[in-house]
Amino acid sequence: MPAYIFRRLLYMVILLLGVSVVTFVIIQIPPGDFFDTVREERVRSSPAGAENGEADIEAMRADAGSHRSFPARYLIWVRGLLKGSLGVSYAHQRRVVEIISERLPATIIIALFTVFITYLIAVPIGIYSATHQYSPADYLFTTLGFVGLATPNFLLALLLMFLLYRFFDFTSVGLFSTRFIDAPWSWAKLANMLAHLPIPIVVIGTAGTAGLIRVLRGALLDELGRQYVVT
Repeated sequence: MPAYIFRRLLYMVILLLGVSVVTFVIIQIPPGDFFDTVREERVRSSPAGAENGEADIEAMRADAGSHRSFPARYLIWVRGLLKGSLGVSYAHQRRVVEIISERLPATIIIALFTVFITYLIAVPIGIYSATHQYSPADYLFTTLGFVGLATPNFLLALLLMFLLYRFFDFTSVGLFSTRFIDAPWSWAKLANMLAHLPIPIVVIGTAGTAGLIRVLRGALLDELGRQYVVT
């Protein structure tokens, strides 16, 4: 068992290294970088100001290590990652760890609610579809499952946002209303967040729910026909 655990952990490290290299390469392949975007925005806003700010852009580029070779940039990134530092976001002028820390709680809340709702809906429907094979309800759930798997998340999100605004005059953009974004946590802010959760939960959980229903239905149909079940 210890040898097996060590081998699996070793495979995990190799896989993470491979994924990080591929991701880093894909990000570096397109021409240009963030600083070129900054330069273009300055040129559009004020050509004279862009020329004066060229030194600032080059200073930021040197600080980020963009002038170094690809292996050197990758090693710098890995070294910072091992130290718990993800660098600085030049777009926000803040440390990346701080930005992620602010958004991580909301991400965890949405993920937990999505998993709970997914299993709450998918397990009963999957069991019912398997035990009532070829019934009208089974055909209905199967059709809805295929629609859920085929519908792009962004399209479903836009559709739900439009319907809520059109028929209920409810604007659901983000997890909070404007007046609660920078407000301290309170029962009113929590209630406001819960009111905005249905759309992201439905959008994120639709494909997972539909897929889980299909998996449960197929697995149960395989087992329900076995001799030990029939006996």
